[in-house]
Amino acid sequence: MQPPLVPGPQVRSGDDVIPSLDDNRLSLSEGGSSFGAHMFVVVYDKKLGCRWYNTQTGKIGGQWGKSGAASTSDSYFIAHATLSRSGNHVRINANGAGFYVWDVATLQVQHCTIHSTMQCGGYTANGYNSIVQSRGSMSLMDVVKRPFSNVSQVEPLVWPLVPEHSFAQSRHFTWENVDVNDSVPVCASTYDEIDKDDITVPYEAEIVCIETDGVASTTWRFAHNRAHWYPAYFNTQPLGSISRDGHFFMFTSSWDEQLGNESNGTPRSDIWIVKLE
Repeated sequence: MQPPLVPGPQVRSGDDVIPSLDDNRLSLSEGGSSFGAHMFVVVYDKKLGCRWYNTQTGKIGGQWGKSGAASTSDSYFIAHATLSRSGNHVRINANGAGFYVWDVATLQVQHCTIHSTMQCGGYTANGYNSIVQSRGSMSLMDVVKRPFSNVSQVEPLVWPLVPEHSFAQSRHFTWENVDVNDSVPVCASTYDEIDKDDITVPYEAEIVCIETDGVASTTWRFAHNRAHWYPAYFNTQPLGSISRDGHFFMFTSSWDEQLGNESNGTPRSDIWIVKLE
């Protein structure tokens, strides 16, 4: 990489180590001292070797693909970097600036901004060739699908939208069951960042799955996650993951705060599993 990384306490790797669907490529971010301070995205291919993008200098290089300046001159630090399931794109979350998409074999980098008509500030999940994203601009279920090749192209997945505006509702997506056509349902756990003790509208504090094939708009509602979120404790969010066969959803929850606290005072969260039927 350029400049070369020098081992030391100020050089680390991020916790996002993401494989492609066929396990032939993986990606990670590194180079900074902590989360949100990294500047390198690295993609390793089993046959071709490594390829890198420096988000501070805008330079791209490696053992394969094109080398040179990225198509955007933006300079930013990396919060998360996640590989598409095809292995051909990396979605790079920038601190407070939406996300970028790097077409790994090329110098092409797209910016999906938080503001204007792009509205790219919500949580996302990578598919094979698409991204599912929660815009949250018009409704708590304002969920859309964007192709990696053109992130400005938006396909709504939920219609009609729930009329209540609930901007405090966050949605954590999981699409581990994705296929090469990006046509299987994407699932999510929702939680309220403000009124954590109240459930006042549909889809609040729930486990849901959403149709992605474009044939219709179907949302399956499976359970309430009963998680109470506290900003000081990341583990209190209902973080979830769907099984590869799409039959089970695993998530964390304090179960209405009935689990008590750990010995250090941290609210306890356990693992719960929903069978999706």
